[in-house]
Amino acid sequence: MLLWLLGTGIAAAGAEDSYATTKKLPPLHHVIGVVLPEEMKTPKRLPLREDRELRCPTCHGIEDIDKVPYRRIDRSLPDFLRGGPYDELETFCYECHEEDKFKRPNIHILLDKNGKLQEEHCTYCHEEVHRERDRPLRAPDYKLRLPPENLCYGCHLKTPHFNALEHQDSKPDAQMKLHMKDSKERYGIILPLSREGKVMCPTCHAPHQPGVIDALNPAVGQVDNADLETGVSYREHPWDAVVREDKKARLETLSEQNGQRFELGYRRIDKEVLLRLPAKNGELCLACHQFDE
Repeated sequence: MLLWLLGTGIAAAGAEDSYATTKKLPPLHHVIGVVLPEEMKTPKRLPLREDRELRCPTCHGIEDIDKVPYRRIDRSLPDFLRGGPYDELETFCYECHEEDKFKRPNIHILLDKNGKLQEEHCTYCHEEVHRERDRPLRAPDYKLRLPPENLCYGCHLKTPHFNALEHQDSKPDAQMKLHMKDSKERYGIILPLSREGKVMCPTCHAPHQPGVIDALNPAVGQVDNADLETGVSYREHPWDAVVREDKKARLETLSEQNGQRFELGYRRIDKEVLLRLPAKNGELCLACHQFDE
């Protein structure tokens, strides 16, 4: 992800401070005064100096922006960034930078189009590539870079979905463990717990793309409609209109208070990825939990 957040944070500057008076840029601002290499192609609407040096007018369409006090710059103007406004700042960045070089790889896609293992993706999590994929490993031989209960947080948030945080700190009791054991045998899957016996991301999520691990290994068991290129997909649902109407007044108040628009709708999960059992119908939940009828 690109980190040059143009003008996203004006530091504690004086009321009339500008670049012309201070020669200081806002934090995380893209550098200026650099000469771009010939191989970097820029669109004509982003003018460089004759020697290909990047200046303020290269990105900003506001006249003499370097002389405008930082606090008076209207970042909502369409030409604050030339060709704007942009829904995503990265869209503007990719006017010059090649998107593929900054795109975060989906390391769960472990096989290329020919079915060959993309070993560089394995080593995001493992210290070594396990090439004998039909030979089961003991946990100590996984050679993970971090304990399994922490490994996913290297890329993912701790709260990537509803109820995630509550589950991460929960420790199944003896009765639940017996039920989990029954579920594992019934579905031919694993439901691993952390070293402390707590639920962790891999308890519910199977991190390996189908086809990477031998099909007879219970660790491979997961939902079979996975499309890792698309990820989780959703479909529209008639309840969407009901939910929007129910939340309308509260969201309008919240939007007014925060100066930005908030929306909340309702969709149903269509396809899931990298789950050991389907969650959209509650099957995954019932692998651990038991409810009274």
